[in-house]
Amino acid sequence: MRSQALTVMLIEDNDDHAELVSAALAVNDLVGNVVRFADAEAGLGYLFGETQSANRQDYPLPDLILLDLMLPGMSGIEMLKVVKQRAETKSVPVIVLTTSSQDSKISEAYELGANSYIAKPVGHQDFVIKLAELNMFWSVTAELPPTTNRQSNPSP
Repeated sequence: MRSQALTVMLIEDNDDHAELVSAALAVNDLVGNVVRFADAEAGLGYLFGETQSANRQDYPLPDLILLDLMLPGMSGIEMLKVVKQRAETKSVPVIVLTTSSQDSKISEAYELGANSYIAKPVGHQDFVIKLAELNMFWSVTAELPPTTNRQSNPSP
C-alpha cells in the first residue's frame, strides 16, 4: 500500500489539456507531483537520466506515465515502445490519454504494453470526470510496482 502521493509524468503538447490534467490530478492530494513534457524526446531524456534527472533522489522515476499519442517529433507510440523495452522503465504503468479512438491505435498501444487507453472526451465536463476516475483508480484502487524495485541507473 502506498503511503505517499504519486509522481506522474505527463507527456502532452497541448497546454490547455496539460493544465486540465494537472488540475484534475491535484484533487484530493492523491498526486504529489506532475512532471510535464511537451514532447517524447524530453520525456525520455528525463526517464533515462540524460539531464539533471540522473539524480533520482530529487528527480524520481514516475509512478505512472500519462501519454498523448499525437506529439511533435517522436510519436507517443514510438515513446511507448522505448519505455516498455527498457529494463528501468518497463514496469512503469503507461496510460495513453489521447484524442484518437481508432481501433487500430487502441490495439497498437495495448500490443506495445500500454496499461490503459483513454480517449479524451470532447466536452470539458466529460474530460474532468474521466480524469477524476483515472485519478481515483490509479491513486487508490490499483497497486503499482514499488519504485525502489526499478533500476536507478539507465542502461544503454
